[in-house]
Amino acid sequence: MVENKENKENKIQEQPKNERPHGIDDIKEMRRLMTHIMNNQGSLDAAIKEINRKVNTKEQNQATRYFVTFVILGIVIILSFFFYFRSQAANYANQSRIREEHNKYLEKEVAELKDKIFSMENNDIKAYNLYLALKEGDPDNAFKLYGEFNLSALSRLERTIIDNETSMIKQKAALKKYEEGETLFKRKSYEAAIDRFKDSLDISSTGDHIANLFYLTALSYYRMKDYNKAAIAFERFLFINTKKDLPKDRSELLLGVCYEKMNQLERAKNFYEQSMRENRHNRFFPTIRDRVKNIEKKMEKQKLKEAGYE
Repeated sequence: MVENKENKENKIQEQPKNERPHGIDDIKEMRRLMTHIMNNQGSLDAAIKEINRKVNTKEQNQATRYFVTFVILGIVIILSFFFYFRSQAANYANQSRIREEHNKYLEKEVAELKDKIFSMENNDIKAYNLYLALKEGDPDNAFKLYGEFNLSALSRLERTIIDNETSMIKQKAALKKYEEGETLFKRKSYEAAIDRFKDSLDISSTGDHIANLFYLTALSYYRMKDYNKAAIAFERFLFINTKKDLPKDRSELLLGVCYEKMNQLERAKNFYEQSMRENRHNRFFPTIRDRVKNIEKKMEKQKLKEAGYE
């Protein structure tokens, strides 16, 4: 029977289209339409699934964005609170430090006020003792009291008077030390004389005797053959001495000799030549001129020796 059906269908297909029955064409057209519809429905289902997938993916991405945004916002809020509290803590620490420094300043000011009150209470007694020491010519006690005295409690006039009186006492004490050194110098105790001269300078470096002090100090070192220290003392003497006298003329000669003894021939020659130009009436002018000639001969010999001619 199956073969019969197939034969019938083949026969129908072999018939021309015009001879085919209209019912068969309608059936095929309906079958084609149904197949097309079913195919379109499958495509529609696939499209709907794709749309659903994209929608789900978009929702997931949007949810992820919301989550990331929420996390970032949380971090920002946490950092904001952290820096806020940190700045507040730093501010409190700074205020605490300022209060502590202010308290220390107040404590220091209170201590200074206490000391000032105490010194003012004893100021009259110290001033009287200082006055007695100055008037009685007791320099050691006067210097001690002067160092302990609170000058800020006195007026400007009182401070000026005390400074002048103390300066006079110092100059007298310094002059006394200088005279002791001068006596030792005349006895040829040069080292002891130098010690007295140093003590005099430590007490006061002012007075009419200072120039002569440097001169005797230089001579002491020179006679002890300490030419370096002697040269320094001669230089200081010539710097502060403005008189054209015998000590000045002798110092210009001996300073050059010190340079020669230290084998500073060029320096000695230049100093001698300067001395002859500036002080033509030097009592030792011929001696200085001869020493310049001798230095030139020594320097010429040194040059020949260095060149290998000797």
